[in-house]
Amino acid sequence: MWIHKMSLHMITHAVMFAVIATLVKKYLQILYQLDDLQDRCLYAEWEHSNKADLNTHKTQDESQKSNMKFNSFETCQSNLKTHVCHFKNLCYQPKENLFVYFYNKDEIKYSSINRNNIPSLSTPADFTGHKLPLTFLSENFSSQFSVRWINKTSYIFNRFKSDNLMHVIHDDLLPLHFTMKHFENLKLKMAALDKFDAQIVFMDDWPPGDYRALYELFTNYQPQYKIDLQGIEQQHGKEVQDGRELVCFSSAIVGLLTDTLWYNYGFIGPQGPILDSTVNAHQIKSTSNFILHHLDSNAQHSIDFIVLISRKENRKIMNEDDLVKAILQEFSMKVVTISSETHSLTDMITLVSNAKGVIGMHGSLLILAMFLKPGSFLIELFPYAVSPVQYTPYKTLANIKGLEINYASWENTDQKSTVSHIDYPSEHGGLMHLQSEVQKEIINQEKVPKHLCCDDPSWLYHIYQDTFVDISAILNLIKIVMKSGKIANTRHFAYLETPSEVRNLNCKLIKEQTCSLNISWEIPWNMQFLTFDKLNYEIILEESRAEASVKYVTDKLKLEIHDRIDCEKDYIVWGKAVVDGMSHDNYISKDCHN
Repeated sequence: MWIHKMSLHMITHAVMFAVIATLVKKYLQILYQLDDLQDRCLYAEWEHSNKADLNTHKTQDESQKSNMKFNSFETCQSNLKTHVCHFKNLCYQPKENLFVYFYNKDEIKYSSINRNNIPSLSTPADFTGHKLPLTFLSENFSSQFSVRWINKTSYIFNRFKSDNLMHVIHDDLLPLHFTMKHFENLKLKMAALDKFDAQIVFMDDWPPGDYRALYELFTNYQPQYKIDLQGIEQQHGKEVQDGRELVCFSSAIVGLLTDTLWYNYGFIGPQGPILDSTVNAHQIKSTSNFILHHLDSNAQHSIDFIVLISRKENRKIMNEDDLVKAILQEFSMKVVTISSETHSLTDMITLVSNAKGVIGMHGSLLILAMFLKPGSFLIELFPYAVSPVQYTPYKTLANIKGLEINYASWENTDQKSTVSHIDYPSEHGGLMHLQSEVQKEIINQEKVPKHLCCDDPSWLYHIYQDTFVDISAILNLIKIVMKSGKIANTRHFAYLETPSEVRNLNCKLIKEQTCSLNISWEIPWNMQFLTFDKLNYEIILEESRAEASVKYVTDKLKLEIHDRIDCEKDYIVWGKAVVDGMSHDNYISKDCHN
């Protein structure tokens, strides 16, 4: 009887398990079908929007239509400040201005990309308006498009403000160079001044602009613009786009690393230095030396001279000629006046890189101070009511440890020495669009109130004023910074004291209950001779058959990695030491096999 009851009990359990297993299987099938149905709905919506174009403009060459299914994948690097992803097989749909990620259902669960974790195309801190426009489709649809493949490694980003040199260098070129060195140096030990074997892809709507040549210095290929990818052809005065065509990147880095940024423009709070910035002199000098090397200029100057940045349209120094004569008389030193209207960018950079110092009104050309030699000076001039304490992008640059730029500022505190322009266009500080009471309040201000970026009328009115500068005060500042410069020159090579290569880099795949990768190394040889505050190690892990990578930072001499390690795969480990944010550009590598 007991055996009979036990058998009945076991049979009941077996039946229950079978029923549950059947229900789970059915549930998973329904879930899969639902997911697939969502994809089909998304695709149908997309297809419907292009129906008119597809009926009117049939694909002329059906052989271009890919019958081969493919999927996208990526590796992303994230921290509190930046999120950059290295994509394989990322596609762009020109008509909708969308990027398409073709996912594999079995692999998507391991992906670091999702609708809530999309990289930004631009770098400025707290600016959220330039997220990658990304949509997801099942890989099953990838064969239904005509695909034009771009097989060069592509760096995809938005220029934030391509008509302003400060933004071009701070927001674009410094992060671009840092990012390219990070990804390209993993492939081979290239020389520090070699151009990169990659292309730049701009997804913004800015025209090429006056500073296009600066971007072109970094790669062996011409930059691509969004209009190039859209394949726009002029036919009978109409723009024609093929809604079924994709432009796909076999290897694309989306977004830029922001380690080199030092200034926040004030989108959610008043502008000021980025408090946790990790920028260092080595990064700045690496980019400035790269630009100088590739500019078509080898001019050298054997005598000391000072550069005065002149503005011709607004924010002018009204007694500029008197200032030049006074400097020459006081210091017996030549003054070279430069401006965007009278000098090429190459000439301005070359002159600044050879100058004893730079003087100029607050403005974008002061970013050229990054090309100054250690021990040089920068004197920044401010119009009436514009406080040097509130606007410090160039002061922050000059104070980066290791650059050794001696900074001073002068502010006009005499309202009688200012020439205002109430009738200017509003974007240049005009006030005619405001009520008379507001105009009077702004005109009578002794200090611009703190404000957000970027069109505060009080800020614009005061910053676009012209100024009669106090020549004697400026001469005194020159004496102070030149005296400081003599001290700085004795230690301006400090930023070159970077750690040598890490020693005995080793790695081992260990398979126990799960697979893990153990990495170890030894401290660089020259650390015994360096004075430093902080020593870290950057370790980068890359699958041998893929270009995607993951970066780790530690202050230890070993690292154990458990996440997403497969003992059946081969890996490459790259490592370098970083002292106070400075390091050699090149990593050393080690192959890891089971």
